Amino acid sequence: MEKIFVFDLGNVIVRPMSVKKLYEMLECKVSFENFYEYFKGDKSSDDIHRGLISTEEYIKRILKFSGSDKNVEEFIGIFTGPIRNGLFKNTVELIDRLKKEKQKVCMLSNLRKIDFEWFSTQYDISKFDNLYLSYQMHLMKPDDEIYIEMIKDLGVSSSSIYFFDDSQVNVDAAKKLGINAYCVTGDTINKINL
Repeated sequence: MEKIFVFDLGNVIVRPMSVKKLYEMLECKVSFENFYEYFKGDKSSDDIHRGLISTEEYIKRILKFSGSDKNVEEFIGIFTGPIRNGLFKNTVELIDRLKKEKQKVCMLSNLRKIDFEWFSTQYDISKFDNLYLSYQMHLMKPDDEIYIEMIKDLGVSSSSIYFFDDSQVNVDAAKKLGINAYCVTGDTINKINL
């Protein structure tokens, strides 16, 4: 039976960005707690991950909320540079090994277009056979639809898919559909016996 390996991006391939550093570099006029809550949980965050608003609109909303005097270009410079912490070596080596073994490797991720653009400057995205990106699909994990679309597109049974994500909610949603799903980070992915 064919196996297809599907990786989340954030905290599985890419180390988490420093929201605290973003807050500091934007010179925000709200508390860090308020900024963090807005950055992670505001409707703008959901809209940008679903590709329903542009990167520029998203940035303008953050700048307005935070009271930052930075402009869109300055925000992009910060967001794609100093707050980034690089890639997880363990996951990169696993993907490289799977590709050498002629295995099919895909990505399924809730992310903003700006995140993917940054990632594509850090890693050879041609190593992925298929990309399932929330901002392009207008769907997000853990909603069933995003997994169902991926399964249909791959043209395999869900039991052929091995999925790695750092969110237990996303893993549980995948398992409910028959996907072999593992809750891991780039630090723990090597503990999975494939």
